[in-house]
Amino acid sequence: MIRSIQKQGVDERAVAPARWLWRALLSIADQGFVSGANFLLAILFARWLSRSDYGAVSIGLSVFLLAANFHNALLLEPMSVLGPRRFFARSASYFTTVMVVHAGAVAVLSLALLGITLTVSSSATAQALGGLAAGLPLVLTFWVLRRICYVTADPATAVRGSASFLVSTLGAAALLRATGWLNPASLFVATGAGAFCAVAALLPALRGRLGSPFPGLAEVLAAHWGYGRWMVGVSLTYWLANSAFAVLLAFGAGLTASAGLRAIENLVTPVLQVTGALSLLALPRVSGQAQEQGGPYLRRFQRVAMIVAAAVVGGYAVCAWLLRGPLLRILYGPGTYEELAVLVPVIATATLIRGVSDLSLSTALKGAARPDAHFAASLVSSAFVLTGGWALIRRWEVAGAAWTMLVSDVLQALVLAGFFIRITRGRQAG
Repeated sequence: MIRSIQKQGVDERAVAPARWLWRALLSIADQGFVSGANFLLAILFARWLSRSDYGAVSIGLSVFLLAANFHNALLLEPMSVLGPRRFFARSASYFTTVMVVHAGAVAVLSLALLGITLTVSSSATAQALGGLAAGLPLVLTFWVLRRICYVTADPATAVRGSASFLVSTLGAAALLRATGWLNPASLFVATGAGAFCAVAALLPALRGRLGSPFPGLAEVLAAHWGYGRWMVGVSLTYWLANSAFAVLLAFGAGLTASAGLRAIENLVTPVLQVTGALSLLALPRVSGQAQEQGGPYLRRFQRVAMIVAAAVVGGYAVCAWLLRGPLLRILYGPGTYEELAVLVPVIATATLIRGVSDLSLSTALKGAARPDAHFAASLVSSAFVLTGGWALIRRWEVAGAAWTMLVSDVLQALVLAGFFIRITRGRQAG
């Protein structure tokens, strides 16, 4: 009997790495479908729209990231950390309660976007924001359901939704192109249609993991606010430090400059979706292990994650750097954005720093329930963006924005590294 139990334990330890490798591959596939759809939409509409209209789309995407940051701060990140820690025994009711809170949150966000649309003087920007207001609730609902898959360690189900998203989003874009209905709102309409189909694919599969909302709605709100209050501040500062460049360029140099920056970002940002997928998969486990083992576990995780991220992001960034000229011609057509090829190495370096930092330092600190570290890092970076970065953007436009992005990512990585070293010196991390 003892030998049988021992053999079973050995077998489980042998299977565990294979199981995690399979889940990692599924997670990358899931993120690949979503990021692939977004990447192809960005490229297609960059080809189909004028530079000024695509600049309005770039502003819409930037505003979407700001809204998504707030949603992520109060719902998705707390769910990944608190779900395995605090609500594991009541997970079905907990997930349903989160969905109820989510419904109220997206209603507020969409109404706020509609209000902003009425105050915008540029018709192209107003169209983009109007399309975003319509598609935002569907996209964020898709994100919540995908996150439930990751909290329950089931990326296979997430792949079902992301595959539906890819097919239906591109189908919607093709339909819009065929009917001639192309304007700054079209990309967001196509994305919303894809998200609707993805939600329809995921809900039946997740029905068994959703229960009746338990009476402790106030408990869930208090727990999420307790964790997410720091992240609310991060939502704004992180956006300023990483995603506000399109808006700043629009103010400083016009919509065509925003379009140019988005065009070169499109070359390198897909690799961040890979590290994002790995982080989503790892975060629930890192959160649980950090609580049990503390600093020693976080140090081990950080070292492994740093090596993985450096290999993945570094290899991709080098390829984008070396092939930047042909890539720009293939993706956008000859002569469209080729004059910006000189800035690809700057953006690629910034992407490498951000990818390594996000997967290793950021994931470890989130697992240790230290959102204050992210607030400090993004606060320092956003302060630079609004001062020295704004001066660079006003002086050198797209080039200034690229260098601002690089410096911002370096500052964030340094602050996160400082927090990580400090909190892992002791026996426990949090």
